[in-house]
Amino acid sequence: MTETTTAPDGKTAGDLRTAQGEEFWIRLREAMGKDGLLTYRYLGRVSEDMHGVPVGHMVIRSDMRDSHGGIRPAALAISTAETGFTDFDALPAPISSGLNIVDPGRDVKKVAIRRHVLKVGRQLGFSRTVVTDWDNEDRVIAVTHGIGIKLGEAPAEGAEPFPLPEGIADRPDLPPLIAVFGGWKSDGHWRLPALLPQNRSTSGTLHLGPMHLAFDAAADEIAAAQGTRVMDWQVLFLSGGTDGPFRVDVKPIPATGPARVLELTMVDEGRGNRLVASASASLVAAG
Repeated sequence: MTETTTAPDGKTAGDLRTAQGEEFWIRLREAMGKDGLLTYRYLGRVSEDMHGVPVGHMVIRSDMRDSHGGIRPAALAISTAETGFTDFDALPAPISSGLNIVDPGRDVKKVAIRRHVLKVGRQLGFSRTVVTDWDNEDRVIAVTHGIGIKLGEAPAEGAEPFPLPEGIADRPDLPPLIAVFGGWKSDGHWRLPALLPQNRSTSGTLHLGPMHLAFDAAADEIAAAQGTRVMDWQVLFLSGGTDGPFRVDVKPIPATGPARVLELTMVDEGRGNRLVASASASLVAAG
């Protein structure tokens, strides 16, 4: 059932900015639980701050690989999810996400995720994460950076680590990630469905995970046809996706050098095609 209702205070249903004290933690656990946000549970991301482990990590399944066998940019971006804040110290939302893939990681089975908070101000947070091969920490797969904004405060007490994700066994018939999140292609555009608890963030708007996956599906389709792969990935989160469905538009940027560049945008069709996010992808030869 689609849930895009508005609360009495004017905020979208599922928005934790309306919660105080213990209610905040109850609603956060519900939002991240088995009937809530799917992104991190399905991909199996384990983070230091949210799960209480010494080093963040994620197992790389076949559905997290692109058409050439490299790790998808969306999987790497979701595994790092940069804002400078966590759900235990604030109610955060992303402003920008950047990813430099230095090794496609075709034979990497698990990655280590080491996050470094660069600065946290009154409202903005800045962080960087280094993603390496779990079995060889000197092998760098990607370096990411992000900026986030604090939409509200988390209570000072009451935070408890989330249970570790159960994990999904790899198998050849796993559906594409974009399909798991309800995405489909029609009229030449990749699309996401209207808001559901499974794709809704703690501020009641479309979560960054499905956005990355929809952009990734569009970029990888073009990369596969060209014999290229994504090397650089940049996403700007411009406004909250409150209604849906959501549509991805792709525009190649003319370039004469060795790299190809795509400009991607996402609009909220339920809000008169309001611009939600803008992305760019640099593509290089896949060999």
